[in-house]
Order: sequence, then C-alpha cells, then structure tokens
Amino acid sequence: MHTLTGRVARAFARSSASYRDAALAQKQIAAKLFEAYRRVAPDHHPTRMLEAGYGTGQLTEHLLRLRPTQLWLNDLNSVALPGVDAVYLPGDIAEVGLPVSLDLAASASMIQWVNDPARVLTRLCDAVAPGGYLALSGFSPAHFPELRALGSQGGAPSYMTGEAMAALLPPDWQVRELGAWRIPCHFPEALAVLKHLRATGVNACAGQLRTPGAMRDFLTRYESAYRGEQGVLLTYVASWLVAVKHG
Repeated sequence: MHTLTGRVARAFARSSASYRDAALAQKQIAAKLFEAYRRVAPDHHPTRMLEAGYGTGQLTEHLLRLRPTQLWLNDLNSVALPGVDAVYLPGDIAEVGLPVSLDLAASASMIQWVNDPARVLTRLCDAVAPGGYLALSGFSPAHFPELRALGSQGGAPSYMTGEAMAALLPPDWQVRELGAWRIPCHFPEALAVLKHLRATGVNACAGQLRTPGAMRDFLTRYESAYRGEQGVLLTYVASWLVAVKHG
C-alpha cells in the first residue's frame, strides 16, 4: 500500500469508533450531495450504484433510499455496515477492481485523500454507463481557513474546487451543477477543535505542535483570533459536482 494511502488508512482506522459522532459536517455534506443529485436528476432511477469511500455510511443511508438492485461499497478500511446488503470492495479506489455499467457513482468527503484524483475520477467515470451520473464532493483549497491562517501545513493532498474536479472529467461527461458549501462549526474551546480533528481522522496541526509550548501558543492564538459569541470557529469548505455521461 502506498505510504500516504497507508497513513490515511491508519488514521481513519484509529478514529473509526469516534468518527460517526464527531463527523457532523461530513454528515451534512453527504445529505447536501444527495439532495443536489436528486435536484439535478429527479427522474433518474439508478439500480446499479457504487459508493467510493463509504466510511461509516453517512452517504450510504441516502443512497439506500433509491432501492438499488446492486450496490458496491468501497473503502480502505472496509467494514460491513449493519444491515446493509452490498458487495464490499476493500482497498485503494485507484487500484481496486470496479464494477461496470453503473447508473450512479457517488463519493462524499473522500477524493481529497487520494494521490491522483485524475486517475480516480477517470476510473469512476469509466465504470458508469451512458446516461448515468457522478455525484462527488471533496474539500476545497479554502478548507479550514482558520488552521491555514495560523500556519498549519497539514491537510489532505488533493484539495480541489468544483471547477478543478470538472476539469478532470472525460470529454463525454457534462457537469449539471457544481459549487461549494461552507459549514461553520463551533466548539467550546480551541483544544476541543484539535480533539474534533483527531476524532475524525485528521491531524492537520501535528507537525507544528511537537512541544507543550507550541501547543499552548497555538491554542492561545486560536482562541484570540476565532472565539465569538457561539464559541471557537472551525470552517469546513466542501467542493462538489453532479455530472452526467452522454450516450
């Protein structure tokens, strides 16, 4: 397994017990992505669906409302979801064998973690039949502006705007909608922000907080810059698109 892929897998494996309760922004993003797909394609009735990076099933719950005949679920740490009848495809989405003739390929909050998003998007698009859809979200270069302003060099390797995602699609695809969602989250203190990041498998500040002094300085600066009436702010910024494959 690629070094980065292995690190991502280990990070999310460590946070698996806490992820679902902590990942409230990701839950909102999954719901928004599903709503965007249904708004764009209200009369589309997919029977063969693939979800890449299903995690704890936040998007899966919405996809199941479509009552697919066949559902494939991929993740690095592929653990069966309770009560979900699917074909589980454990492994790197850039390498694992994928089904063909899909009606819908979907992925929420995963693409930013891959080394080669162009390869992954090409593979997903190739797996979709003409007339099928892609519903995709990831995180934007504008993601976590508070951390970036305080000097964090961490984060995922493939932050992209919706426009950058669209530029990677094969020529037989048409973008129906794209955009970005800003999701502000508030915490009682700056330390709670770091605990939240760890609980969701993200350790964006690890490189700069190697000593107790560095930790205290970071927390002090965070509190000073981003405390408001609702608490301490952390802003998620998600990019997304919904596209269709021409016949």
